[in-house]
Amino acid sequence: MQPRALPFTAMILVGGLGLRLRTMVSDRPKPMALVGGKPFLEILIDCLAAKGVRDFVLLSGYMSEKIEEHFTRAQLKTGLRVRCCREETPLGTGGAVRNAARFATEPTLVVNGDTFFDANLGDLLRCHNEHGSDVTLSLRRVSDRSRYGSVVVNEDGRVTGFVEKGRGPHEPGLINAGVSVMARSFILSLPRGVPFSMEQDVFPSLAATGRMSGLVQESAFFDIGTPESYQAFLSYAREHGLAGPGEISA
Repeated sequence: MQPRALPFTAMILVGGLGLRLRTMVSDRPKPMALVGGKPFLEILIDCLAAKGVRDFVLLSGYMSEKIEEHFTRAQLKTGLRVRCCREETPLGTGGAVRNAARFATEPTLVVNGDTFFDANLGDLLRCHNEHGSDVTLSLRRVSDRSRYGSVVVNEDGRVTGFVEKGRGPHEPGLINAGVSVMARSFILSLPRGVPFSMEQDVFPSLAATGRMSGLVQESAFFDIGTPESYQAFLSYAREHGLAGPGEISA
C-alpha cells in the first residue's frame, strides 16, 4: 500500500561542486555518486517517495546535464514527478531556492542532495504547523558538533542561534540534518538573482526573530561530502538494501 501523499513539493539542492569528494567521484556531480549501480540522488528520491513525497524539483548547477540526462531515462515509481531547475551561474543554497520559487508549495520541503537523513516528515510538518514558523529544521544529535556547526534550540523548540563549523568545543550537540520545511512566503521573500548561503546569510537573522523551529529526530544520518562519510553510507546502503544491483565496495 502506498503511503499517503504529503502536501508539498520537495526541492533538492544538487548544485554544489563536491570538491572534497573529487578523489573518489570526479566524473559526475556529488549527488550522482554511485551506490552499487544506483546514484545516491535516486536513492534519496526513492526514500522520500516511500514517505509520501510525490513531486520533486532538483536545483542543479555543476554538471547539471548529468542529472537531467539520468532522470530523463530513469524508471521512477508510478505517480512521481521529477523536474530540474538549473542555475546558470552559482547561486549558493539560498539563491538556488529563490531561483526555484515558482515551484514552491505551501509549505515546501527543502533537502540537501548530499545528505541522507531518515526523517519522519509527518512529525516535521506537524512541528512546522504548530509553531507557525517560516522555517523548521530537522535536527540530529551528534558526538562532535564542531565538524558540522551546531544549532541552539530553546525548551519550546525554537531555534535561537547557530555556532559555525570549526568553532566551539569538540563535544555532542545538535546539527542541521539537511531536511527543512519552509513557508512559501518565506521563499518568495528571499533576494532574487544573487548568490547567497541560506545557512550563513539567512538562518542566523531569521532565528533572532523567533520564526524558526527545530525538531530533534534520532534517525540514520549520513553526509556523503567526504570520502570517509561516503564509504560509511556505502556500508549502510549494503546493510539496508538501498543500493542498486552493482557491487558496493566499502
